[in-house]
Order: sequence, then structure tokens, then C-alpha cells
Amino acid sequence: MISRPLTAAAVLLALATQVALADTEEPPLFVGPDGVDTGSCADEAAPCATLDFALQRVGKNGRIRVAAGDYRLQEPGNVFYLVSDAVDVRAEPGTNLIGIPHEFAGDLRTRGFRVIADSKGLDRDVQQKLLTTRNVVETSAQATACVGGNAGGFPCTDVDLLGRVQDRSAAAAGADIWGFLDLNTQREYALMGYSTGTAVYDVTDPENPREVGFVDGQRTTWRDIKVYQFWNDTTQRYDAYAYVTADNASDGLFIIDLTDLPQRIARVAYASDFAEAHNVYISKADFGTGLPLTGDTPVLIIAGSDRNDGRFRTYSLDDPRSPAFLATPATPAGQPGGDRLYMHDGASMVVTDARKNTQCINAASTAYCDVVFDFNESTLDIWDVTNPTAPARLSRTPYSSSGYSHSGWWSEDQQFVFLQDELDERDRGLRTTLRAFSVADLRNPSLAGTWSGPSFAIDHNGFARGNRYYMSNYARGLTILDITDPASPQAVGRFDTYPSGDATGFPGAWGTYPFLPSGHILISDIDSGLYAVADRTLDVPEGSLAFTAESFGADESGPATLAVQRMGGSSGAVSVDWEVIAAHGVLDDVGATTGTLSWAAGDLANKMLSLPVVNDGAAEGLERLIVRLKAPTGGATLAAPNLISLYIGDPGDTATVNFADDQITVPERGFSTAVITLHRGGSASGTVTADYAITGGDATAAADFTGAASGTIAWADGDANPKTIEFEIVDDGSGEPGEFFELTLSNASGASIGPANVVRVDILDGTGVNSAPNSVAGANQTVPGGAQVTLNGSSSNDPEGDTLTYQWNQTLGAAVALASADTAIATFTAPPVTSDVMLRFALEVTDSQGLSDTSSVTVTVRAPGSPADSNGGGALSLWLLALLLFERMRLYDRLLAIRSR
Repeated sequence: MISRPLTAAAVLLALATQVALADTEEPPLFVGPDGVDTGSCADEAAPCATLDFALQRVGKNGRIRVAAGDYRLQEPGNVFYLVSDAVDVRAEPGTNLIGIPHEFAGDLRTRGFRVIADSKGLDRDVQQKLLTTRNVVETSAQATACVGGNAGGFPCTDVDLLGRVQDRSAAAAGADIWGFLDLNTQREYALMGYSTGTAVYDVTDPENPREVGFVDGQRTTWRDIKVYQFWNDTTQRYDAYAYVTADNASDGLFIIDLTDLPQRIARVAYASDFAEAHNVYISKADFGTGLPLTGDTPVLIIAGSDRNDGRFRTYSLDDPRSPAFLATPATPAGQPGGDRLYMHDGASMVVTDARKNTQCINAASTAYCDVVFDFNESTLDIWDVTNPTAPARLSRTPYSSSGYSHSGWWSEDQQFVFLQDELDERDRGLRTTLRAFSVADLRNPSLAGTWSGPSFAIDHNGFARGNRYYMSNYARGLTILDITDPASPQAVGRFDTYPSGDATGFPGAWGTYPFLPSGHILISDIDSGLYAVADRTLDVPEGSLAFTAESFGADESGPATLAVQRMGGSSGAVSVDWEVIAAHGVLDDVGATTGTLSWAAGDLANKMLSLPVVNDGAAEGLERLIVRLKAPTGGATLAAPNLISLYIGDPGDTATVNFADDQITVPERGFSTAVITLHRGGSASGTVTADYAITGGDATAAADFTGAASGTIAWADGDANPKTIEFEIVDDGSGEPGEFFELTLSNASGASIGPANVVRVDILDGTGVNSAPNSVAGANQTVPGGAQVTLNGSSSNDPEGDTLTYQWNQTLGAAVALASADTAIATFTAPPVTSDVMLRFALEVTDSQGLSDTSSVTVTVRAPGSPADSNGGGALSLWLLALLLFERMRLYDRLLAIRSR
């Protein structure tokens, strides 16, 4: 997903020709029965001949217009790409698609095709494969091991399917994904962008992911998310916020308050100072928890916004609910536009080695250098943002056979950066290509090596964890590389979320997230939703390295000892680095924050990580630090748990147990689960148990809620991680007053029970709490005057499944007569026009309890002979005609090559 502002000349061109199109909308590609499969397909007078060729050339969110005629797919699996939300495909009346199973007829009819299921046109085995694949991607799959290269219909290599959520993807296309561990509850979450907003899923049980909440946004292809989490001294708990950007929209920066998890989420009121942005990033923050990595507050970085020509913008998170703008890089002197500073995506690392003093610019007065990697369309740029108010560029590195420098990540030893180029497969004819740059010299990076895949599928987003690189690979799904030698990655695993083929194009896996402490990997697929998978490539002869427990305890009277094990193999000498991250506690609580553990060949003994603990003499209660393993060497892998908690108590303190809250409220509808959290305080030494039981309330078990009426919660010696108890709330379908039940703690062993020994669970009747529906007005359209236009809002949906009512209204342009405006699908006849005009329509959907949501769609009506219709320019002056011809050729080539995203 590529986005760049238009040049001044292009703006002048658009004004001169009165083409009212969004500045991120690429020209359509054309297919005709008399066409030829050469060039860009962007000239309607010289179309390409096949849908397959057009699908190879089109960009994400691109448009294909098909002239009337008969067509066959050379690659039958491309039928899934035709019906994908990744591409807007429209066929003229009289367009037949031959040899496609009739089961696809409904989806293709909405795009203008008439399906002729000619049994002679398609091999029976191919037809069966298409139907099997359709069933696989349209059905929420159960946990399935990868056996014989298959996991429940998904091609795989050493990657098991754990769980999948497909329900929302039928109405909204998937975008990027992020995740985090909520330190208040020890539960894991996935945050997934969709074309209609952002969903938050509880993936603590990866076999049963559950949506907690959804925040609506304008309909767009691009949505990106990052998370910041920190300890709040006032509330004595962790606060967390998600920051969401959307490109080709005017949502600006969305902030989602995650502090009320596990029960609910909420959007924060915030006045964004930009309308759209391609990406968002948070520097100096841990990727698995969102915690700050230094003593300073992390910095929010906005990439590719509609401000400052798309240069990155830094924001202070001192007030996380209201980020404050700090700075943007200046345009290089004397080079306006000649030295592009548009940031498409970014990554960062905190450097503390010799490079901080010898290669950074702003780090003289700090203990670290905050280095940002800027994937800048055609180069890899490196910036020192240690002073976020004065970013300083350290280097700019072009590379050969570039198509579009899209994104990347760095190796955990901080010596290499991996770069995904999104268009070199399509435009340079390369197989999937990942580049590895040495950044030993931040001021002079050099290409160290490449990896070439087995197909021409496009690589998109990738991340390093341990000696594995996890990369979303579009039509090939998730690709896992062994980067023990970063200059020579080796493919070791895959999970294909798009099983119909590995063609060059933009269907399939958009993003992946490999930083959950459980080790589970998340994947977002454009058309088939959220996946959780397990990486089985970690079982290697050199062994896997992990802590022996998820939590360790100590007090200020002595050192903390953490055990690390080598499992499954002992071939060769291996090592692993470790680091401490502040959580509730601070780094000054321990006498060391980094180090290395080593094993000789054949050595399977546990290694002890001994941390000196500082006795500060203050009464602070039980404090928490995070310890992470990273950068294994010798071919060893990282297994879970490799990110754990260390709890440090005051000398002499004893353990306590209590509920985290004395009251929680849960609705019968939506995320109808009461998640009750218990905390251990005082000390992490010794084993602790406590009983719980339902002791009161007017809610009735089975009729109003389900769950164990009593039970025992246990903590092992050294374990002080939060524990949770769940009760499912039953929607009985009847209107009634609120009900409640109470849980009481008793019979503690090894601890005393704290004051919060009772929690009340209030159940709100289903008619009292209701989530708003999601309006989905459909894709923008461009039509000729006189055309019959269909506005299709049938993808609109309601979280509780309520029946919706619909109302279409025109909000811009010359008035037209809408037919069936009170139904999901409305129609009108486009007016004849002498110059291109834009019409805008709003779709309001309302559920049975009166909550509503609105989205909009634009229809651009083309005039005969307009530039969007032909190569002619109308009655333009000669200089403007010359400009038109020059800019059209330039923009078509650049937008097709760059805006594919």
C-alpha cells in the first residue's frame, strides 16, 4: 500500500480537466476482447486482452474495467482475486466469464459478469479444487495440525492452524494487524484493521478468538495500528492505548482506549491535525507489551500523512490521550521534490553500542540513540530521532532493481535491516525477494544478501523474532525464514491463507504479528480474516531456548535467579542475549539490565541468570519487571516463554490475594463474558492458593450465566502473574431489570486475603446495552453519463445480528432520483454531463433499538471525451494539452508502479 501526494503539476492537471477524483485513486486498467497483453493496460483504446494479465498489473485498491465480450481465466484460481475486496472490478453488460463453477456466479454477478459454467471449459479436478478452496476460506476453521503439507485445507510447512475469525471479513476487507499483552490481566490481544474500522480480539485462547469491540471508521483499504502501554501510578494499574491511522480517508488519528479490557474498548475524543496517513509507529516501545524501552516516554511517528509532503511527523505521548506534534524533517536545501522524504513505513531500534557515539548526531547527552528506519519509496533512509524535535538523517541508501521500498525490520543483534520491496516482483520480474542490509555503519549501509522465494508472490510486511523472520507474502500467505545467517535467509515454514494460488498480485495475507509472549503468530488476510497459527519450525538440532517459568520472584534482600533451558537439541555451541524492561518497577531496581548466556556443544544444562537486586529502603509493594530473551546464536531458536515477569518484593513482606476490582459490568450482548481478575501482592515467594465461590446475587446460574460456581486459584513459587476466571453471560431474549451475582475469596493458603475479597458482577439486560451497527456503503465508482448506477450497502452489519433498516441520501452534486432508497441496494441513472462531476451518497443504517451508523460513497460521472475516458483533452490550450499528455504518461506509469501499495 503505497500512497504519495500528487505533484503541483498533477493538481493543475486535475483542476484544468475538472476531474473530481480523490488524489489517491489510481487510473483504471482496461480489458477488452480485442486487446493485447502488453504495457500497463491503462489506455482504454489499447486494453489488455485477459483478466489474468490485468490482475498482475493492477495495484491494491486498483480498478479494472472490462468491456463486453467472452473471457476465460488462464489461471482459474484468479477467480478469488476477481471477487476479492482488494480490487474494484466492473464489467459492462454482455460480459461473459466462461468455465467458472456456478457457485461463483453470485459474487461475480455483482461485478457485472455473467458466468457460463461450461463443463468443457474447465477440468473437473480444477473445478473441485476451486470449490474446496472456496469452502475452506469461507468457513471458520478449527485448530488443525499441519500434516502432509495441509492444515484444514490450507497449504502449510511446519505451521499449525490454531484458530480463525472469518465472520467480519465477509463485510469488510482485512488490513494490517498488531497485538499486545495486557499486563493487568496477562491476556493476549490482536488488533486488526478492516476497511470499515478496527477490531480488538481476545486471543488468550487462540483456538477461540473473540471480538471484544469494534471502532468504526471511514471505508478505506488501508488501516494500521500500534499500541502503547505504561504503569499509571495514580490508578495503580497499566493503561494502554491503540493508535490507528487510515490512508485514503479523513479519519485522521484514531485513539482507542484499551484500559477497560478485558470487558470493553472505547474511542478517545481527539482532534487530529492531519486527515489521512499511511502508517503509524511508536519508537522506544517494546513490541510485545507496548512498554517504554528507555526512561523516556516513547514517541509516536506518523508516516505518509497528507501534511508536509508525507514526511514523517513526531508526536509526544506525554499525554497519551492527546499526542502533541513535535516536528517533521525539513526539505533538503535546494532539492524540493528531488530528494523525496515521503515515509511509507518505519521501524526503529534503540542503539547503545559504540555507534551511539560515533555515528549518531543527537545522542551525545543520552544513554541511547533512537534510530528510525524510513522505507522511503526507492531507498532505505536512516534517521537519528533521539531528539524528536530535530530529526537528523544519517544515511540514504538506494538499491538496484527497486520497485517500491515498502517496509522492513531489523535483526535482534541490530546489525542488519531486512527490506520488503512491494513492486519488484510485479515490475522487475523478480521472484519474491527480501533484501538484507548491513547497518554496522548507520551512515553507510550496504546490501549484505538477498532471499529469493519459489514464486512471484509479493512480499509485504515482515518482523524478526529470534532467528526467525515472519513475513506476510500476499498470495503465498505467511512465510517464515531462518535468519541465523542474516545475509543468507533460508525458508523453513509457511501457512497459506490464500490457497487458490501464489500469483503476483495483492490478495491474501496483508500483515503478521510474531511478538505475543505465548509465541502464537497472528496473520491478517484481506478476504478471509484473522488467523492464529503455531510455528513448528523452532524444533532444530541446535535446540530451543526458553525460560523455565513464565514468572520469577525475589525480594530486595537478595539476588533474583532466573533459569533458562535448552530444549530439543544440543548440537553446536549456542548463546542468547537477555534484557530487562521496566514495567511497574524501574531498571534501577536491579544491578544489571543486559547480558548473555552460553552453552557449549552437547550442553543441555539450565543456565542461571542472576540479577543483583537493589534494596532502596522504600516501601513499594510488589514491583514488576519484564525480562526478554533475544538474538540467539549458533542456530538455536527461541521458544516460549521467552518474555517473562520478574516480581520484586520488599524484605519481610508476605503474600496477599484479592480481586482486581470490586465490581464489573457485563452486557448480555456483544462480548458477553465476565472476566474476573485476581492479583497476588506483597511477595512472590512460596506457593499460594485461594478458593472462590458464588455467594450471592439475584442472577440465576444456567439461565443468566454459565461458569464454575466455585473453584481454586493457585500460584506457584515465584509466580505473581494475574489470574482470571470467566463466566459466559446468557442472553435470555427477554426484557428485565439488571441482575447480578457475587464471588467471594476464602481459604487462602500461603497468603492472606486482601480487602477486595468480594467482586460483584452486574449483568445488563440485552435491551439495555446495544452496539451500533456498521454501515458499509460500498466502493467508489466511476461511470459514464446515462449509466444505470447501483449503490450496494448489503455488506452493512450489526454486531448483535439485529435486523437493519436502510436510508440512502445524496449529499453532494446535481440531484438524482434514487430508487429503493430505503433498502440496502438503491439505484439511479447518472445524469448527462459536459464535464466530470462527483456525486456523493450517504447510507444510514439503523438497528432495531435505534442506534445508527453512516458511511458514504462517491460516484464520479464522466463526460464524453474526458481524460478518464480517452486520450483526448477537449478544448484545452496547447500548453495545457502538452502538460496533460506529459503528466498523464508520467502519472499513469508512476501511479501504476507506485500506488499499488
